[in-house]
Amino acid sequence: RNARDAAAAGKASFGWAWALDERPEERARGVTVDVATARFRSPRYNVTLLDAPGHRDFVPNAIAGAAQADAALLLVDGSPGGFEAGFGSGGGGGELSGGQTREHAQLARSLGIEQMAVVVSKLDTVDYDQGRFEEV
Repeated sequence: RNARDAAAAGKASFGWAWALDERPEERARGVTVDVATARFRSPRYNVTLLDAPGHRDFVPNAIAGAAQADAALLLVDGSPGGFEAGFGSGGGGGELSGGQTREHAQLARSLGIEQMAVVVSKLDTVDYDQGRFEEV
């Protein structure tokens, strides 16, 4: 349903995002604004997924989501220039300046999240190049 609705709105690539981004504002802008939750159970665990915003305009909401987490998935842009921008490589601002992705990783760590897995997206833009994946 989400894939169909996203395609109908001209945002076909947002089908997965719309699974948790349910507010009309989020869907129209293409960014997560509030922390969304989804729950499921496995034979061993009760799991609550928190989808926190990544856009810099919603940092307070991201902090609120990360503060509730025991572990995190850090979504990293694998497209050409995307990873570099996210980590501030070559930004000219010195070693302490970093991109938004770096800030999210540091924020999560400062809030006590000790377990973080990195998910690399947009590898389709480099034909799923193994070298690019390993570089990221």
